[in-house]
Amino acid sequence: MILIDAGERNDHTFDSVLVFASQLAAQGYSVGIDERTLPDTLDRHQKYEVAPYLVDVTGIAVTRFLLIGAETISEQTLRMLRSYDFTSVTPVSAIGRFTDHQALVSAQSKIAYVLGREPDVVDLRKLQKKPLLPSAISPLVAGKAAGVRPADHTPPQLFVFLPTEMLEDTQSLSLLGSLDNVRGYRLNLVLAGKGKEQIKDSRFAHLSAFAATEFSPSTFAKMADIAVFFGEDVPGERMAAFALEMLQADKVVIDCTRSEAFVACGAPVLRGPDELGSLANYLVDTVITNVEEISHFVANSRWLDGYRLAGLEHALGLAPQREPLAQAAPARTIFLPTNGVGLGHAQRCALIASAMPRPGDYVFAAFPSCFPLIEGKGFSCLPLVQKSPYHPEVYANDLINYLRLQRAVRTGDRLIFDGGYVFDSIYRVVFEKQLSAIWIRRGLWQASQSNAVTLDREKAFEKVIVPNEAFDELNSEHGYGHKIYHIGPVVQESATDADDGLKLRDRLKAHLGHPFDQLAVTMLGSGVAADRSAQMQTLTNIYERRKNCLHLILIWPGAIVPTGVFGWKNTRVVQTMNALELCKAADLVVTAVGYNSFHEILYHQIPAILVPQMAAFMDDQDRRARAASERGLAETVLATEMLLLEREVMAFLDSGKAGRIRANLAAHVLPPRGNHLAATLIDGGGRA
Repeated sequence: MILIDAGERNDHTFDSVLVFASQLAAQGYSVGIDERTLPDTLDRHQKYEVAPYLVDVTGIAVTRFLLIGAETISEQTLRMLRSYDFTSVTPVSAIGRFTDHQALVSAQSKIAYVLGREPDVVDLRKLQKKPLLPSAISPLVAGKAAGVRPADHTPPQLFVFLPTEMLEDTQSLSLLGSLDNVRGYRLNLVLAGKGKEQIKDSRFAHLSAFAATEFSPSTFAKMADIAVFFGEDVPGERMAAFALEMLQADKVVIDCTRSEAFVACGAPVLRGPDELGSLANYLVDTVITNVEEISHFVANSRWLDGYRLAGLEHALGLAPQREPLAQAAPARTIFLPTNGVGLGHAQRCALIASAMPRPGDYVFAAFPSCFPLIEGKGFSCLPLVQKSPYHPEVYANDLINYLRLQRAVRTGDRLIFDGGYVFDSIYRVVFEKQLSAIWIRRGLWQASQSNAVTLDREKAFEKVIVPNEAFDELNSEHGYGHKIYHIGPVVQESATDADDGLKLRDRLKAHLGHPFDQLAVTMLGSGVAADRSAQMQTLTNIYERRKNCLHLILIWPGAIVPTGVFGWKNTRVVQTMNALELCKAADLVVTAVGYNSFHEILYHQIPAILVPQMAAFMDDQDRRARAASERGLAETVLATEMLLLEREVMAFLDSGKAGRIRANLAAHVLPPRGNHLAATLIDGGGRA
């Protein structure tokens, strides 16, 4: 492992270490950053970026130590270097931009005093005759094979860097909106400071925008075909590294800085207009039609020699220690259901995976709560870590999941995500591993929910599949259109009939030793979204007064149930993965109105009382429930309507309402299921 550190200890130098580490790692090197050097001020993006490289040096076999920014070395860095138990043959190298020979000798002497031997020293000023960014701490080198996009006929991905001051101009947002509507490329913005938040708070929230620190320069270079840089000068080390990664991959870089900073140092870039309003015509008329010639010009540039990784390797006497490339393997399809406990998402994914042509080829990554369901369907599963109140940060579990996914997926794999919000772990892995990604996303959002943050991450996916609701008025368009695919409801099928239901009731009587004439089922969730213990207690009380009744409270494995429901004679708590068959055998079901439960009630013609869950982060269960009850296909009772709940139970069981509801369900025409269409879209089919 190559251990990397910087001469000084501050936020800027640590970010330089991170940039260099990510560049080496992108070339296959095993690199590490001592966890003791972490600053306290890391932002969220940096924590994800550094996570794969953090090491506890105790017991780690360090094959080489690289100190960047060695022109200035602090006492803190020297003490850290003294603490390492390097062998006498462990190479130690100092890399810097030394103003003169005396500065080089001074740095060499300080390290030699600590180690008892002199380090190798590389003066970047000799390698890079016309430095792109003279103040850079990072060596600013890149490998030749940095993330070339496969040739295809899709529009090129255009990445435009804008400094904060440009967004303060009142015309800039309008110009960006116009730039986004030009055919011939797909616009993406890379923004400094709070620029991304400014875009997302405006009426131009639909623009694809990234924070400049959101991904490593290597990842940005994988995503981009053309990069444009505005501002006064070269906009910092990250963007300088991004530009170099692009150039080393023979891609197009356009210098729109006021000082012509990239052109002035001799870089093989194009000089573009420094006014945003002139960029569109320049791109369409000059750049996009000549991409092949520009790439050839970049590939033959001698200026890039000083910025190639191979040059630094030679200067250090560093034999490439890249990890061997794995044998080519066919791309895998990984389903990832998430959000909350994730059971509804897991069931939807399992239904779609089962409808695909090769179910045995697909794997899952999911929370442990989903394992019984997924493995019960015959799929293998990688465990992810659920959120816990004991984690030091709200996204601590997601950092672990990010590392697990990074190790599990391969470049070019296919990721199928089902959830309401795209977590950082998923978002980053899709871009970093260049995954073919599809998002299965619910459509029934509450009116009060903010969509901007959720929809911003839509850009990571090639397709967004929206399983429709059963009723047209519940289906609305969310997203930016060109990649949205609407399908019919994804609903579990069942081969059992009425006779099977009677046999199941007989088995329940024998197994529980409890004779009954009426079977009632309650499915109100496990309290994650809302506490439903009062409703459960009310129902157990109602059914306790009915001597001929058996009441089953169905829970998923691992769910928390109020202890008070266990003391009733007519009530049993049943942990099951097969709730549908019990519901089909029941005379009445009282249920929350999640997507899966609701559509199973409708498609399997089960008489039900619907009790909406209405937490702020959930879909609009109230609208869903009322759409069914207005058609006479169910009855809606709010969580606060305890007396109405009792009256409706009596009406269903004693006054024939269950039969009338069942007849209405049998007569109502529902849209075709979308299970197989979803599978076709995932497996490479066209627009629904």
